[in-house]
Amino acid sequence: SFVPAKSAKLGICDRIFTRVGAVDDLATGQSTFMVEMNETANILNHATPKSLVLLDEIGRGTATFDGLSIAWSVAEYLATEIRSRTIFATHYHELNELASIIPNVANYQVTVKELPDKIIFLHQVQPGGADKSYGIEAGRLAGLPDVVIQRAKQVMRQIEKHSKIAMGLRKGIKKQDKKDDSVEQLDIFED
Repeated sequence: SFVPAKSAKLGICDRIFTRVGAVDDLATGQSTFMVEMNETANILNHATPKSLVLLDEIGRGTATFDGLSIAWSVAEYLATEIRSRTIFATHYHELNELASIIPNVANYQVTVKELPDKIIFLHQVQPGGADKSYGIEAGRLAGLPDVVIQRAKQVMRQIEKHSKIAMGLRKGIKKQDKKDDSVEQLDIFED
């Protein structure tokens, strides 16, 4: 079979789990997010350290804070409890912090070439966490009106200027590390 790389080594897996894309299940009355959560629950309840887990955009089907919190928790659980071989694709940049607090986590990003008037997606993977998204640029490429793109950039700058999500997550994790092994719910909005 084809591997889009110079080489690849992969040990024997007992199971391969994927959670890539989702749609509403109208027949059972489940929203896109509920389908996503059911599939994620199945993975977390059945994966082992010998499993290969491929996850794409966990938490995207709900509100930002809920989605980020679920994505963080799922990634953390896979890395520290199950310890399966996992590829976890996300646009939540806050999850880059996991590599600094969990020894067996590493960040990789897909390369992008930025030009003055456009970007080119190079589709190459390199070490390091991404620090920005290109959703607004994708909207421009799709043909959104320029006035919408410019307003989106203004809104983005304001959100980034006032966001304390990553700081709250770091604070919650450090607080948890000082305690015993019992599980504590993280509060990302704590002062």
